[in-house]
Amino acid sequence: MPDSILLQAQADLNPPTRGRRRDIWALVSLLIALSWVASCGRSANADSICALSGQPLTTIEKAQSAWDFVQKNQGSLQELQKSGRVPDIQFDRLPSDLNALPAHRVDLFLGLVLPAALRVNQAILADREKLLHLSQTAELGTSGKNELQTLAQRYGLESSSIPELLKRVDIVPPSLILAQAADESGWGRSRFAIEGNALFGQHTNNPNQPSIEARDAKVRLAAFKTLCGSVEAYVSNLNSTRAYAPFREIRSELRAKDQPLTGTALVAGLSLYSARGESYLADLRSIMRHHDLGGLDKARLTGKPRWVRVIHP
Repeated sequence: MPDSILLQAQADLNPPTRGRRRDIWALVSLLIALSWVASCGRSANADSICALSGQPLTTIEKAQSAWDFVQKNQGSLQELQKSGRVPDIQFDRLPSDLNALPAHRVDLFLGLVLPAALRVNQAILADREKLLHLSQTAELGTSGKNELQTLAQRYGLESSSIPELLKRVDIVPPSLILAQAADESGWGRSRFAIEGNALFGQHTNNPNQPSIEARDAKVRLAAFKTLCGSVEAYVSNLNSTRAYAPFREIRSELRAKDQPLTGTALVAGLSLYSARGESYLADLRSIMRHHDLGGLDKARLTGKPRWVRVIHP
């Protein structure tokens, strides 16, 4: 079962021997779970961010077909790292037979999730640009105040504090998104990723949130219509949940020093993401380093939005 952003299922199924540590993780899990339930409402704009409009470019069933399509229309990861230009072609879900491509499975998974990561970051950058404009306005009128309040609600703040919003309204580096999606979903092979686009193992008790019940625990994992929707919800959690305040502080400090936002720099702020603690962060660093994911942190979407439908046999 993948590590959870929210309930830390591994900590529950394999409790530490020391009671104090178990109590701490139970408290952290509760806080994050409550934040996730609240964030479901804040993520309502995910439908517009991740909408797949019009007819699909094509419909595929097999991982081999997805691989052929990506190679022809997107290119290899090495090419994307070099050019930084990624066609805005979204896949609605993962093929169910990724294991059938042992030689290409990893690159295919990364290639399918990358456009979703960039789509979400693109929307956040638009919000940030709006926020920066408002922050530089000497006196906000009614329209400006309403825009600021809308942003505050979207990013989980009760008050429209511009300094705090600037910490929250910002991107998550694609390298980190891809590394966590890979680790949490078993490189796209988990049942939750295949059945419900649950790339990040996000648990929910919200009856209005589509979900999948875990077979070995009394928990439900949030399910999403698209890969992009899963990424959007995950980024929303990092940008609003109390447990990830250290992540946002590091990111804010990098901005203040005019330094690039990279997955390797920001991963240190996610020590509460998993019960595995530093071991988990080491795994993420290893994934980013081994697959040179940092080369994708400056990538941007190009071309008009299009999408591919994936059906499961």
